[in-house]
Amino acid sequence: MGQYLQAGICYEISVRKREFAGVLTTEQLYEELNKEIDMSIFNVEETDEHVRFLIKEEIVLEQLYEFMQQQFLLYNKSYANEFESILLEISQKKSLTEIVELAKEKKSRFFQESDVYQHFTVFSWKSVGAKVSMLTFFVEGKILMECYGDFLQYLENLVRSNSKHAIAGAFRAFID
Repeated sequence: MGQYLQAGICYEISVRKREFAGVLTTEQLYEELNKEIDMSIFNVEETDEHVRFLIKEEIVLEQLYEFMQQQFLLYNKSYANEFESILLEISQKKSLTEIVELAKEKKSRFFQESDVYQHFTVFSWKSVGAKVSMLTFFVEGKILMECYGDFLQYLENLVRSNSKHAIAGAFRAFID
């Protein structure tokens, strides 16, 4: 079975309450997730069934363009025209919803919306499943991989440490 190596900005994390009910509170879940992703740039919405963490719209509108521009500089220069086109489209969007809709169109492998199911470990022993929605700018190959968790964590840390933008705190990399 083939899988794609994906990297991008996490814009939403949705967790069913039954995943953590009786084990931890919403506040504790927030603190546990904060160990892996900068939760200060997310708003929290809660229903009877779910807790949803949604990236702050102003962060995306202020920083996504420059952040992606910086990431595109790390790619092969032969894609420059495609990157310019993507960045132009992003710059014309006035809301997070519009940006997500653009990504869902999947016009380019360099800007797509992707949903991944991830398990976060909380309290060092409990696994909590979450749907993680991302604006991906890196989708590579159809590859078969196992045990690449350390590499992906390294990649996440590398991107975060090399960015001056707070939005980098929401950077995630997955194989899905």
